[in-house]
Amino acid sequence: MSKKQPMKTIFLLSSLLTFMFGALVVATSEQAYADIWDDDDTMEEFVKDIDNGKDNDDDMDWNEFKDSKIFKQEDIETQGCIENRQDLSNNLADYEVLRCFEDSDYAY
Repeated sequence: MSKKQPMKTIFLLSSLLTFMFGALVVATSEQAYADIWDDDDTMEEFVKDIDNGKDNDDDMDWNEFKDSKIFKQEDIETQGCIENRQDLSNNLADYEVLRCFEDSDYAY
């Protein structure tokens, strides 16, 4: 009887640790996918961060990005280029924003 008790305790402890680890992964993954442009005031700052590897997201949230201040204050041509890149593959990668900022004809 004394051998079964430690096994139950070990199983319970390992289950609890697994659950806590899973919760931690979920909590940090949501933070990892926070809007990478939130710390930038202009598209130029955002593009520099992408180019320097500080910001990296190959599946940007288009709905959030198109409503961001840096997208809204950018010129129409760059906005159109970025929107076309989003429409082409049904997702938006950070490097596409960088390329559209450098050359608004990138999408065509």
